[in-house]
Amino acid sequence: MKKNQCCPKCQSQDILYVPAKGVFRRNAYQDIVVDDRKLKVEQYICKKCGYVEAYVCDDDL
Repeated sequence: MKKNQCCPKCQSQDILYVPAKGVFRRNAYQDIVVDDRKLKVEQYICKKCGYVEAYVCDDDL
């Protein structure tokens, strides 16, 4: 969904982008810790079927 803005499950293009910092800051999947490094996570959510994909922000890779 990140690259083509299309849901792989239902092919909807109605995608909600949840940035790593923002309204949903208390989301449990917002940050993850790997080897004592805190990585920011951004999410893409299909508004039609609810499918979710989460990605570590490029600047944290």
